[in-house]
Amino acid sequence: MKKFYFFPVIVTLLACGPVSQGQSTGPNLLGAKGTFSAPFITVNTKATSCTVQGTQTYNPEGNIGNALNGCNAVGSSLPCSGYNYVYKSGGLQPEFTYTIIKNVGDLNGGNCIKGDWRGQDHTGDGGYFMAVNGAPNTTKSPIFYQIKSIPVCPGTQYEFSAYVLNILPASSPYATDTSRPNISFKVISGKDTTVVGSSGPIPYTATPTWIKVGGTFTPSDTTTSVDLQVVNATSVANGNDLGLDDISFNVVKSDVAVNGPSNACEGSSVTVKYTVTDITHTNTWYQWEVSKDGGNTYTDTLGGPQQGTYAGDSMVLPLTLQNLTSNMTGNKYRLVVASSQEGLSNPVCTYFNDYTVLTNACGLTPITLSSFSGKYRDGVATLSWQTSQEISSDHFEIEKSADGQHFSYAGTVKSAGNSAVPTNYLYEDASPSNGEYVFYRLKQVDIDGRFTYSAIVKLALGENATLAIYPNPFSDHISISFGANQAGPATLRLINTFGQVIVNKTIMVSQGNNTVQLDNLPQMSPGLYFISLKNSEIDYNSKLLKQ
Repeated sequence: MKKFYFFPVIVTLLACGPVSQGQSTGPNLLGAKGTFSAPFITVNTKATSCTVQGTQTYNPEGNIGNALNGCNAVGSSLPCSGYNYVYKSGGLQPEFTYTIIKNVGDLNGGNCIKGDWRGQDHTGDGGYFMAVNGAPNTTKSPIFYQIKSIPVCPGTQYEFSAYVLNILPASSPYATDTSRPNISFKVISGKDTTVVGSSGPIPYTATPTWIKVGGTFTPSDTTTSVDLQVVNATSVANGNDLGLDDISFNVVKSDVAVNGPSNACEGSSVTVKYTVTDITHTNTWYQWEVSKDGGNTYTDTLGGPQQGTYAGDSMVLPLTLQNLTSNMTGNKYRLVVASSQEGLSNPVCTYFNDYTVLTNACGLTPITLSSFSGKYRDGVATLSWQTSQEISSDHFEIEKSADGQHFSYAGTVKSAGNSAVPTNYLYEDASPSNGEYVFYRLKQVDIDGRFTYSAIVKLALGENATLAIYPNPFSDHISISFGANQAGPATLRLINTFGQVIVNKTIMVSQGNNTVQLDNLPQMSPGLYFISLKNSEIDYNSKLLKQ
């Protein structure tokens, strides 16, 4: 969700039209309280018979709901009204009254509680709405509806909205331009009150027509709860009659799209791409969480809070799940996003989307790849790889790409089939690419046609290539490309910012351009790392980022 800066409040005013932020909103935090629905609203069994007798569409059984008594009730976030509640025949005739009702009138006629009004609940679920006979706001309380002590998250943007109905038909003699109802939405924080939206005068219509009005606001860094009010913004009496329904208090949230395979083989790895779209760029903090009980509970086991950056209006966050097992089937991995690190632990402040792991019955990965590297010299790219185990494997397909995204078939190498000892392979490509770099990957195919992909190797094609790291930022593997004038051993180190050596290995360097793959990296925290590659002839150093 988003950050809150309450005062000054960021406000969008809308007049008699839809609220539109270019983003989606979370669930209505008011729930049944704002939609005038069960279990919050219950049937008033004391209502006058003609209001609920069930003989017409406008007086169905259970037509009248109980009052909003939250002003004096124990507890927070309970709605109430500054108007007098009524439930008897003719009860809405006087000004300064309201009722909770399903149908006050339709094409068949009007309910006896106020015979000339027309309207039924906006939600369409058989629930209730609030019908009000407005009084001048100069002599009576202006508060149609109020809900106090709503928890908010500092720095998060909220939308407050409601559907409003001019309940008096245009044919009524009281339907004059000077008496059209007009409501405002207020947010109260301590001693401060701010109007976040206004309907403007609501027109009379021949057929009852609900409209959505409201606005957005962002609490300050110290605001943790607010009161919301729907108030009368007119001082006239006659004709100031309205319906109110679907009062909504939502976090204005960004969209989180999830893109990952529908299923995967046991023993394989999958990368799930989460794309956060946020036109305000305020939701930069995120963390991944996992649920092992179908989504009932989630725990943070995937690296803790992190902060990302946006490219345009989107932030792409990949998550790689390695060595999938049957026990992981049904696990849900969700990306939780908020405007602050503290907000990640508050459900009121976050939004998310999740990915469910489904492993299929394709059995064990046919090939265990222990290394994959390459070199380039005299116009020829040479790839070499080694397997430590093969089970019913059939062949390798070599695929290449000029951009690391779009791959095409390059060649095939027959595999050993079944092997429990290290097996080495070699493939040469005499026409790798016309560009500066070429990317290769292995498609490891077993005898039943099932397959997995290796990590990607990036080769520099220039004659004097320097050190290049791919990908950067990295997640679970690193491809290191470099040039050398002579063959021989070299020492490769991966070091963190504390000077601790994470990887220390000796590699064999070939004359020309080389690529070395680092797989099966140990558990590493996100952050900055350093690559060092040295021997008597080369001395390469570079920075890279772990995401």
